[in-house]
Amino acid sequence: MIQPDSDNLPQNYLWSDPARCIGCCSCEVACILEHDLPPGPRPIRIIQIGPLSHKDGLVMTFQPASCLHCLAPACVEACPTGAMHKRIDGLVLSDPDLCIGCQTCAIACPFGVPMLNPDKGKISKCDGCAARVDQGLSPACVLTCPTEALSFMNPVMKAQKARERFSQGIRQLKPKR
Repeated sequence: MIQPDSDNLPQNYLWSDPARCIGCCSCEVACILEHDLPPGPRPIRIIQIGPLSHKDGLVMTFQPASCLHCLAPACVEACPTGAMHKRIDGLVLSDPDLCIGCQTCAIACPFGVPMLNPDKGKISKCDGCAARVDQGLSPACVLTCPTEALSFMNPVMKAQKARERFSQGIRQLKPKR
């Protein structure tokens, strides 16, 4: 088993807990402000699911969605200029100096993550707040989430946190009625 202080930890990922997400969109706003984006491209999006019928009435849930920073990203393979690239730590980034705005990466991504920034004519996507991460900080979306529905950590640390929550009987955050 990999220990949390090991040098060979897997890459960090942005994790979401839809049971905790309340659909406030503070993560979307934080991302737009952090990256000075115009209205339109949203590197992280809140997907509304519902309202759906449930035995207690109607329910609605929310799912944060952003780049998965795939192990073998199709967007990187498809990019004709090398603008879309994967860092050693696993973050998938788009270099605006190399991007020609052809959107080949957007077509190749099975999750529809890369989007054209209409103001710049370049691709915009979640970069995991690489500049913040390089300084040892968390991504902006993680910091602003009021319910801690978002976290940024490696799978080993995430499993430990899940075990801690489970042992404390905390399975999900349920709204009070």
